[in-house]
Amino acid sequence: YELPIKPSPNLPNMTSIYLYPSLGIFEGTIVSVGRGTDKPFQVIGHPKLQNATYEFTPKSTPGAKNPPYKNELCKGFDLTTVPNEKFNKYGRLYLQWLKGTYDNTIDKENYFVKSGFFNLLAGTDKLRKQIEDGLTEDQIRATWREDIEEYKLLRKKYLLYPDFVE
Repeated sequence: YELPIKPSPNLPNMTSIYLYPSLGIFEGTIVSVGRGTDKPFQVIGHPKLQNATYEFTPKSTPGAKNPPYKNELCKGFDLTTVPNEKFNKYGRLYLQWLKGTYDNTIDKENYFVKSGFFNLLAGTDKLRKQIEDGLTEDQIRATWREDIEEYKLLRKKYLLYPDFVE
């Protein structure tokens, strides 16, 4: 399915929509999600990110008058190189980008500069602490397993159709 119109100036295509669940949480960090570029929510970066493979410079646009790092060169990653089918079938958050940018920043003390907002986006401070403590993606996901199973049982009584995620 393709959306007939873009829901936001910062969600201009299906790639940005597929990436949004994994990239929205970056709004609580020092990492830019490409607001003010031609690839919002499709690129990530920071002026001092190490080991980057892509560069972009946010500018003032109708959907982002004052984007983070406006007129500054950001080093990061272009996520449009990953096929949309992969996002559609993966069915979960891509934590490797969050962990990878944290691991590759020289400013770890300020990475979660908006830690209160990051914690709000994540639901608690647990994910932030796990990343700061160096847990792997698999270790982090393992801590979610019990809550996810509990949620699936709770929601089952409200489903009108067979569950597509077992």
